[in-house]
Amino acid sequence: MFRSRKGKVVLLGTLMMALLVTACGGNSGGSTENDKSSESGNTASSISLLRPSWNNLRPASKDLWMWQEYEKMSGVQVEWEELSDIGEKKNVILTRKQLPDAFYQVDWSNGELLKYGQQGLFIPLEDLIKEHAPNLQKLLDENEDIRKGLTSADGHIYATPYLDPYPEGNRTIRLYINKKWLDNLGMEVPKTTAELEEALNAFVTQDPNGNGVNDEQGWYMPSGSLGWTFEQMMMGSFGIGNGGRKALGNFIYVDDKDEIQLTITSDGYKEVLKYENRMYESGAINKQAFSGVDYDKWTADAAKDTVGAWNWAAPDYIGESVKNDFVPINVLAGPNGATASLTDSQVAGASSLVITKDAKDPGAILKWVDYFYSEEGSVFGYLGKEGVTYNMEDGNMVYIDEILNYKDGIGLGAFQYVDNVYGGYFPYIELSPEIRAAAGRQEAPVYTDLTEETLPGVTLPDLPATQEEANESSSIMADLGNYVGQMRVEFVTGTKDIDQEWDNYIAQLKKMGSDKYLQIKQEQYKRYKES
Repeated sequence: MFRSRKGKVVLLGTLMMALLVTACGGNSGGSTENDKSSESGNTASSISLLRPSWNNLRPASKDLWMWQEYEKMSGVQVEWEELSDIGEKKNVILTRKQLPDAFYQVDWSNGELLKYGQQGLFIPLEDLIKEHAPNLQKLLDENEDIRKGLTSADGHIYATPYLDPYPEGNRTIRLYINKKWLDNLGMEVPKTTAELEEALNAFVTQDPNGNGVNDEQGWYMPSGSLGWTFEQMMMGSFGIGNGGRKALGNFIYVDDKDEIQLTITSDGYKEVLKYENRMYESGAINKQAFSGVDYDKWTADAAKDTVGAWNWAAPDYIGESVKNDFVPINVLAGPNGATASLTDSQVAGASSLVITKDAKDPGAILKWVDYFYSEEGSVFGYLGKEGVTYNMEDGNMVYIDEILNYKDGIGLGAFQYVDNVYGGYFPYIELSPEIRAAAGRQEAPVYTDLTEETLPGVTLPDLPATQEEANESSSIMADLGNYVGQMRVEFVTGTKDIDQEWDNYIAQLKKMGSDKYLQIKQEQYKRYKES
């Protein structure tokens, strides 16, 4: 799973990428009792869960303090099976004669949930949730977006979610710009796309790090990051960002008439590409944006004070030595004043716990996991227990010294005790950024540019698909994705002229089925709104 030889250094990036993400500070109001009685009233003493392995970075789940403690609290013993590269193995696992009781923290697409649900491999949960998971049921009753985000095209719920109610946390991909360099050049933090272009061009021409060498880069990240970070953020500045991260990742946005449109065929996308091409030609976007730079090289260059701007959800990704040199920008006003942050749905993961046909006691499993949809459970999953893994300081929950002083950083220090440290599809509600920051004796950033006005008007989850839609759209999407990626390289680098080739580009997308793909997505959005 970890390509870097310094796996623990890239954990933040890898886990947040597993799609990038943060527990509700307020009480859910539901039950936090831990009696794990089964549907028949008996006590389930053992359940089997299959999950991804992080054992190269922390103790195995059976040895992790959190799960040992929760076994005492719940009376339920978990038989953990942990596998690396589970994304490549999960479909093969379903051919086993005996399945685990449930899959934990495994990413299944909406199409896969529906397919395996209709095949009887995954069981519907909506009635069981009503009976056995009062905390989660309360969330479904009180938040329509959560209920819709979990409901498959056949009307069933096949999984429990990973929820992140906080757009100021890991749900939003933001731009980080080198404030030290801006100060050295007497420039303000950009508020528009034009000001960003001016700043990045100054970075690569005016020696802001003051070493007398022309080694500064403008926007710079590991190769291949441009399209799903910077480019998607710029879509909000060019009027095609409404819908949020999952929508943009599926090449769609919601227009002013509340209808689904394709980003990749829009005039706004054409202007985004021109903007990127102009900055690539000037050097404001790094020349190795598409090949030649991995995470290790990028962080090594960053440590030499050569990075001007980059995108992520939090500054830690670039490394401890330089992260404080950067300040965040959530939105930039485009040429026509458009703004929309690159923010994900609060249903950040829709398949965090899936119960299989072979589960001996599905009700007991839901009771076991429902604790983590309470305020107490969210705190336990991220911080642990007072007097054991955290102490109270001035009203804040603060990790113990063994975690705060861990040799590889606070995050990995906490990961030696508790599981829900890095987002990444755990079945629970993420804590607020303020609580999480205070745990490390830090303060959460305050964003003045992330408001109701600058958030997307709609942040969509993955839209529910019928099996036929999933089969057809996935095939089309694969072709579109490959072609759009290829043309991004050619348009941004200037190998092909955007104006001259645009009509041919659109025609090729149509040949690949872009019109049919749009029709499918429009039907899915209609179904989603009516659910």
